[in-house]
Amino acid sequence: MKLIDTHAHVEEIRDIEAALSRARQNGVRAIVGVGSDFVSNQKILSLSTQHPNFILPALGLHPWRLDRENVENALSFIENNLGRCLAIGEVGLDFAIPTPREDQEKVLQKILAIASRGKKPVLLHARRAWGEVLEQLEIFGIEKAVFHWFSGPLDVLKRILDRGYFISATPAAGYSNRHRQALKEAPLRQILLETDAPEEYQGKVSEPKDLILSWQAVCELKGKKGEEVAATIWENSLEVFGLDPEKNYGDSDDLNPRPC
Repeated sequence: MKLIDTHAHVEEIRDIEAALSRARQNGVRAIVGVGSDFVSNQKILSLSTQHPNFILPALGLHPWRLDRENVENALSFIENNLGRCLAIGEVGLDFAIPTPREDQEKVLQKILAIASRGKKPVLLHARRAWGEVLEQLEIFGIEKAVFHWFSGPLDVLKRILDRGYFISATPAAGYSNRHRQALKEAPLRQILLETDAPEEYQGKVSEPKDLILSWQAVCELKGKKGEEVAATIWENSLEVFGLDPEKNYGDSDDLNPRPC
């Protein structure tokens, strides 16, 4: 079985080399490293060069990082390095923070314009702004998008799924009722796995090896065998990111996660 962590802040992980080794030992074949601002985007590209075909770079600008200087530098960096990245992310809207909605929306629109020109999938942060993010994706004609850690209303989820977009499961799928409900409603064919590492879950700092927890939760929620879930979500990941199914991602062919 093969798994891809489709959303991790790898540049923030302590002792990254040890964490990557543990991830490989638990069946993780690749990690999409998401950027949050100008500096983290630089680090993501550097790490992807050091670990080709294992760390796959996404460049982004998180709504929490919208100070004026960072916005200008980050947008220029993303546009200038569009050909080097797999996806655009982490980007989006967060209406639970004090940054004015209008400012967030203007930045997201600029980023989506870049993604649209480059025909890149988009990895989205949406908190209390799920419908607004979806509307922006539709305006800019974004073909592939992932709402990471979706815990929003089910009526918006239906619109997301009807549009052909994806949601991702984090380790919080083991205990968060709203996140679990969304994953129950979404078809397996529109679910990805992620850790959002080094995010904390119930007081424990995560790393990419904890993708196993996301996988096990989806197995439980769907009532399906681990092999079936892993195979379907592997195909989903290849589709979203346009990855070559013949390429040997990761460093070993004999790495298998623990069974559900």
